[in-house]
Amino acid sequence: MDEYAEEFRKNLKYYREQKGWSQSELAIQADSSNGQIGNVEAGKASPSIDLVFRIARALSIHPADLFLRDSSKAQNRELYSKYHELINNCERLPGYHQQTVNQLVESLAQSVPEYKPSR
Repeated sequence: MDEYAEEFRKNLKYYREQKGWSQSELAIQADSSNGQIGNVEAGKASPSIDLVFRIARALSIHPADLFLRDSSKAQNRELYSKYHELINNCERLPGYHQQTVNQLVESLAQSVPEYKPSR
């Protein structure tokens, strides 16, 4: 199995379980079929880009989160989520304020070696 597909599969299962959802529940929330979600998680099928977006929306995560290297092992998932939330909320600020917030978050993130933020 392709390395990226394997990471996607692991992360999909991780985020689904974090919600406390079965594959059936995720299928309902992502407007998919239980079989399709099951096949993707088992590595028997690859999701379309549309399905990736629907899954991410259902799980309330950014689609890129599904492709991170084994995000289920990240010890500071809350920091990661807060970073993205902060950056998204700051998009309405003037550029120099965005830069200041980003520098602050980057500085704080340096205290977490396994955390590598990216915009």
